[in-house]
Amino acid sequence: MEMHERKAKAIVALLSDLFEISAVYRQSDRLMFSLSFRFEHKRSLEMIKDRLQTAGYDFRLDEGDDGLLLDINPNPRVKIPVLNIVLFVVTLFTVYFVPVFLRHLGAGATFGQDLRSTFEALAAGEGLVFTAALISILFVHEMGHYIASRRRNIVTSWPFFIPAPNLIGTFGAIIKSKSPFWNRRDLIEVGAAGPIAGWVVAIAWLCYGLSRSVILPLDAFGPGDMVFSMDGESILMRAFTWLLVGSAPQEHFFKLSEAAFAGWVGLLVTAINLLPIGQLDGGHIIYGLARRRQHIMGKIATAGLVLLGFQSPMWWFFAAFGLFFGMSHPPTLDDHRPLSRTATLMGWIALGILVLSFTPVPFR
Repeated sequence: MEMHERKAKAIVALLSDLFEISAVYRQSDRLMFSLSFRFEHKRSLEMIKDRLQTAGYDFRLDEGDDGLLLDINPNPRVKIPVLNIVLFVVTLFTVYFVPVFLRHLGAGATFGQDLRSTFEALAAGEGLVFTAALISILFVHEMGHYIASRRRNIVTSWPFFIPAPNLIGTFGAIIKSKSPFWNRRDLIEVGAAGPIAGWVVAIAWLCYGLSRSVILPLDAFGPGDMVFSMDGESILMRAFTWLLVGSAPQEHFFKLSEAAFAGWVGLLVTAINLLPIGQLDGGHIIYGLARRRQHIMGKIATAGLVLLGFQSPMWWFFAAFGLFFGMSHPPTLDDHRPLSRTATLMGWIALGILVLSFTPVPFR
């Protein structure tokens, strides 16, 4: 009986912001809900259908003069949409192929020779470790959000991975929320779970990769190699590099292994996600901890990104993101519910990760 009640409670959570629930009863192995509209009928129907389908429920809706009857199987099915699978496979390919291709671009006299050089490098194993490392960081990050959302009866999509023709082969991944955040506790737990989980994996790959990285004089680097110094790097990157690789003498620089580079990207992406701006993970967390003061922190962070853009222009893109999508975070349905110890702890851990992982000048 307790399990049935828990399943019914999960469905009620998905309905209650859109409908008044006047009756609930069981019919064989299904549940029946008698519902009355709170808001505009057409939009509410579209939203609840999308929400229940995303959550994996088998259901039927019958609209009558007095309201809506929902007939639903309380046991959702795990079903990953085809689009999510296709995007993941394509992103897997672009993360594997594009960075290697860009490193070998211009190595030959013709484009065909560049492609040949790329395929020879791939056949020799180049790109495999980077792909495994970066995809695992992104996947664990997004699944952290997904699992925390389902734990709090918040319906989200499966992760959408985004392929890209850039230095790392991807723009990352996103999850779309299909239901509102009920309170600030849920907001922090969902917002912080992804960055914390992905950060742990990034640190593991970074430490493994740095143990296989070297310090070389500048003239020992090839045309496609990335040259790293510790100027403008994060606190963690400086500390781990000093412990595992050592200090670079004058005119010497760091050549990171694929695993170390993926770990470095993981720290960078995690810190960006934790900026206290609007709909970024950091915006969720800061709103959960500080409520209305989040918009002030968002403005300060955006101004800081504008200034940092004079050292590394990529920050102007993220400043524009904050300005375009908004620096303030919308309220939850119940902002006055007290935070749990777990949520508070997760929020402060995430902010600590931001401080330790933020890279002021990632590219020059």
